[in-house]
Amino acid sequence: PRSTGRRLTHPAHPSALDVTEKDFVVQYEVKLTEGLSCGGAYIKLLKDEPKLDIATMDNESPYVVMFGPDACGDTNKVHFILRHQNPISGEWEEKHAKETPSPRKDTKSHLYTLAIKADNSYEMFVDLESKAKGSLLEDMEPPVNPAKVIDDPNDSKPSDWVDEAQIVDPDATKPDDWDEDAPKKIPDMDATIPSDWLEEEADSVPDPSAKMPGDWDEEEDGEWEAPLVPNPKCKKVSGCGEWKRPEIENPEYKGKWSAPMIENPAYLGVWKPKQIDNPNYFVDEKPSNMARIGALAVEIWTTNGGIRMDNFLVDTDVDAALAFGKATWEAKSTLEAQSDVSAKKERARMAREKKREAGGAINMAQVYWGDAMEVANDNPIPAVITLIVLLFTLVFMCSGSSSKGKKGRPTNAAEEKVEEEEEDEDEDERDPLDVRE
Repeated sequence: PRSTGRRLTHPAHPSALDVTEKDFVVQYEVKLTEGLSCGGAYIKLLKDEPKLDIATMDNESPYVVMFGPDACGDTNKVHFILRHQNPISGEWEEKHAKETPSPRKDTKSHLYTLAIKADNSYEMFVDLESKAKGSLLEDMEPPVNPAKVIDDPNDSKPSDWVDEAQIVDPDATKPDDWDEDAPKKIPDMDATIPSDWLEEEADSVPDPSAKMPGDWDEEEDGEWEAPLVPNPKCKKVSGCGEWKRPEIENPEYKGKWSAPMIENPAYLGVWKPKQIDNPNYFVDEKPSNMARIGALAVEIWTTNGGIRMDNFLVDTDVDAALAFGKATWEAKSTLEAQSDVSAKKERARMAREKKREAGGAINMAQVYWGDAMEVANDNPIPAVITLIVLLFTLVFMCSGSSSKGKKGRPTNAAEEKVEEEEEDEDEDERDPLDVRE
């Protein structure tokens, strides 16, 4: 792991971050330029203490809060771990949030925010969207406040304690008619051979179309035999060859005999150690009053490279932190999205240029279509207006042609009258000497 950090105050730390009776928020950006297959990019807010030294800091340095994305193997979460001190024993214990969001693993910039309120509630945001929330008093594992009574560590189960609820019946014996050798399945004696079964025909026959290879030497390779193929005579019947009765379950089968289980008369129940008062019991009603924070450390371990982190913020104003994220990360995210669109368009344009150089009807059709779609995407309103004009023009032309055709076409009676008049005119104009039909 690689760790780096920055002190929040002067080493004398007269003004280390104290969140007593205050809200607390930590926020930062992560950009995985190579994605994430296995690794973590989280931060640790280090505990303020006289021996805190950035120069000698490592992953064992005491921290108050650990927060951030971690994904590898079965782990796939945004960590939130609170280190809390037992005031009786003096021990520092890690308390893990039960519900955690999943990290983002793509190559875009993402914003991670943890807010801890003075009322002991907490909330985690990813890209300014709330993804998990809970209570420091109810939703941490193990609980912040220990149990009032615990198992006696000095108590042990007596050697004669019987915790077997059932035992093998010592008085049971195998029945005389129990046949352990009876088969599980037997031939079905009621079955009969199908009427179309061809017992004289084999399931497989030599391939009649096969020929001996030209380089086959029977003296060295032995007698050549054609490979076997399914018998074509067996395709449309129930079967060929020797018929055997199908098997059914044996009603007499009982299997290997074993004695039944009975209730154990000596059973004493499940042993449990006796309960004693927890010597380290305490009640902290304000775990949000965390230890003073002296530095922010970045801890990175990964199989991928190119992890970038930016815009770290530690504050006591949650709304101000979210507003800062909106002004920084959201603007950056918008620019990245626009850059992605531009890069995609450039790749598509380069692909079309290759097709333009290659030529061909199909390639050119794809080039022209791609050019047109790019213009339409860049100028959606003019493209829509043009499409509407074309549609109206097409509809107008079609409707005009249709109505014109209907006006110029006479009724059947009119058609017959015109045809009769034309025939009369033809007869009047015919030469009396013309005898052609």
